[in-house]
Amino acid sequence: MFDLGIPFKKMNGCGNDFIVVDNRNGLLNEVALSGFVQNVCRRGTSIGADGFMLLENSNIADFKMRYFNADGSEGEMCGNGARCISRFAYHIGAAKTKMSFETMAGIYQAELNQNGVKVKFPDVQLQALKLNQPYEWDGPSGVYHYGVVGVPHTVWFVENVFAIADNQLREWGRMVRNDQQQFPYGTNVNFVELIDRQTLSIRTYERGVEAETYACGSGSTAAAIIAGILGHVDASVNLLTRGGLLKISYHLTDYAAESVYLEGNSKLVAEGQLLPDAWT
Repeated sequence: MFDLGIPFKKMNGCGNDFIVVDNRNGLLNEVALSGFVQNVCRRGTSIGADGFMLLENSNIADFKMRYFNADGSEGEMCGNGARCISRFAYHIGAAKTKMSFETMAGIYQAELNQNGVKVKFPDVQLQALKLNQPYEWDGPSGVYHYGVVGVPHTVWFVENVFAIADNQLREWGRMVRNDQQQFPYGTNVNFVELIDRQTLSIRTYERGVEAETYACGSGSTAAAIIAGILGHVDASVNLLTRGGLLKISYHLTDYAAESVYLEGNSKLVAEGQLLPDAWT
């Protein structure tokens, strides 16, 4: 079926890594994508990645971004993935330095600059957020905040976030992510430390990856907006992740967070051919 292999590029945004394929010609249209993605995202036995993305044709934007988690589930979007696929689109000639792209979560805009890629999110409606929700467990906070910023996120404000042991954070994240009573569709779990009015530190357990990732762009955006609504930070925030720096800015009105931007690096680290042993 793929005698010459499947052309791909390996990219990452602040260490959140992806396999990216140009599917404008329908190369993977007949493939059972869930199992395929699970196989190629396996670390050790295949290329390995947190996620897999297809760039496809769109009738309403420069291109369509299809995002799959490492477990094979299709996600609404991904903030770090959005920056990577924007650079990919420019690299293959599918878009110019300023572009728009279609996702399951709506239309996003992006711009390439010397510092990386800046992505504009749709407005976040404040009435859709759930703040100061009590939660009974043995975790680091008895209160969480919830909102859908591209994908569902919970935000938990904690102390000394980078001092939390990896296995402990993984246990807490898995527990919340799989709480079907509170989160029937699952949720990403963000542990956030307040540093000052311009800075947050963050670690994220990601739904679909089922592990902590080096960074989560949409989670960082959710954390920055929620911290701003609660009065903890200003409207331009640096997010310190395990994989590097993300910059979030927005404008709060009585009804929404508007002009929401996520900026950070986008690295193109390898390219080649996926061969049958990568997915079998």
